[in-house]
Amino acid sequence: MAEKKRVYKRYFTKEKKSKVNQDSVKAYEKYLKSKIIKNKDVKETTYMVYKNYFYQFLVYLNEEWENISIHDEEILENAVDIMEGFMSFCQDTLGNNKKVINTKLSAVSTYYIWAVQRGIVPVHPFDKKLERMKGANDERLINHYFLSNDEIDKITKTLHEDYEKEKGRKFDIQHLLIWHIMIESANRNGAISKLTLSSLDLDEMIFVDIREKRGKRVEVAFEETTKILLEKWMEMRKDMDNLECDAVFIVKRNGEYKKMSQTSIYKRVRKIGTILGLEDLHPHCLRKTSINKIVDETGDLTIAQEMANHSDISTTQRHYVKPKSKVEIREKLRKLRESKKED
Repeated sequence: MAEKKRVYKRYFTKEKKSKVNQDSVKAYEKYLKSKIIKNKDVKETTYMVYKNYFYQFLVYLNEEWENISIHDEEILENAVDIMEGFMSFCQDTLGNNKKVINTKLSAVSTYYIWAVQRGIVPVHPFDKKLERMKGANDERLINHYFLSNDEIDKITKTLHEDYEKEKGRKFDIQHLLIWHIMIESANRNGAISKLTLSSLDLDEMIFVDIREKRGKRVEVAFEETTKILLEKWMEMRKDMDNLECDAVFIVKRNGEYKKMSQTSIYKRVRKIGTILGLEDLHPHCLRKTSINKIVDETGDLTIAQEMANHSDISTTQRHYVKPKSKVEIREKLRKLRESKKED
């Protein structure tokens, strides 16, 4: 029998490209024109490739970030979340290899370098925030982990045992809170970094009216253990001198307490990952783990979609549910058959 040819399906259709943010298109075309004037020799090679990749980034923004502009405040505030998601999209949906993904990151990055030089944006939104290594071919591709229940339990137990030590602690109460809230809420790092005491409803165990991407207001729910930790954290804060910051997660710089940045939270999650020997655990892993856990426990994709604050259930299914192995599928079918026999 002749071997069947592999069927390739084009993802970036004309229809998808036509829906991207037109302000972003105009801005990128201006950048492209500026670069080509200085280096016409690569107009049909390097710049053609970069343009194609940048348009892929715009399609991603349309599908996952409500078509925000490349100059939008949301990108400046949530760059790590956005770029991690783009890398995951390239890896999981498009099947890109490391070298291709690095080139796509460079295509986006070079635009922002130019935009900073022109005074269009104040800063490069993700420069030095993605643990990028020197040399495109050596740049590390971000890994995405779905933690198992045993791994979740191990981290939780280790964090609490370490915190109970009188001396030699590796983790503080903010590590505990970041871990519990991320795993229990399934919210993005951008939302977690904006949690405030004034938005906290302890009785209902929820933070309300938290601004997320594109100005969207979301709730951040948590469980009983986290409630106890928050009560303890609020008591501890009373003994901190000159603490007037409303943010839940704080750092002290130059004698003043300020809101902890997304990058600092990112680094704390990476430190938590060392418990499992994972040097590159990051907030998006915890979000994916939490959403996947909901699907495993309830079998209801709609509930997972609601917790994830996704407008499209296909996004939840495509990126946040761990593909089942044949062994897992077989075991699930076996249980269903046994259940039917008992009925």
